[in-house]
Amino acid sequence: MCKDMSPLEKAIQFHGHICPGLLMGVRAAELALEYLQVDLDQDDDLAAIVETNFCGVDAIQAILGCTFGKGNLYFRDYGKIVYTIFSRKKQQAIRIAQRFEALDDPNTKRYLALRFQEQLTTEEEAELEDLLALSFEWIMSQPLERLFHWRQVDVPELNKAEITPSVQCHKCGEGVLKNKAVLTDDSLLCPECRLSMEG
Repeated sequence: MCKDMSPLEKAIQFHGHICPGLLMGVRAAELALEYLQVDLDQDDDLAAIVETNFCGVDAIQAILGCTFGKGNLYFRDYGKIVYTIFSRKKQQAIRIAQRFEALDDPNTKRYLALRFQEQLTTEEEAELEDLLALSFEWIMSQPLERLFHWRQVDVPELNKAEITPSVQCHKCGEGVLKNKAVLTDDSLLCPECRLSMEG
């Protein structure tokens, strides 16, 4: 990704399109950077715990550089639009939670209602584009306290990504990280095969 891109451009390129969820992630990343006062050139300094797998997480990845591949993105499937961003170097962390009423703007609400409709008329498709533009302006211009609650939290005790060798599952033959393999009485299994034997 081009380093000269703005954070918003990076997020849109990474995600593939603009939507309210992505824009909220952009604003959350903006808040984290402002709060933590970090240098994004420090590749492994920032890490994030995300509690959803919605669009905003792509902004966290694109802007803050927190990814599964680098081992500095942790997913907790709580179904909450909450991000805990922390600097390992500064030993500071912020927990950012989207306000329940954050997207109560009438244009954004109408956009989301249409977006999840199965079929749209030609007029509704045109309206959807107009509503997205209005929603974009609204989300990007709101004060951060209108969109989020946040507070300082303790830096979580999380291990950095561990690089381990792969071993072969004796049942399916696929490779599995050694630290994820399950040793049974007579074989080494991947977690999936182990679960299938129990079920």
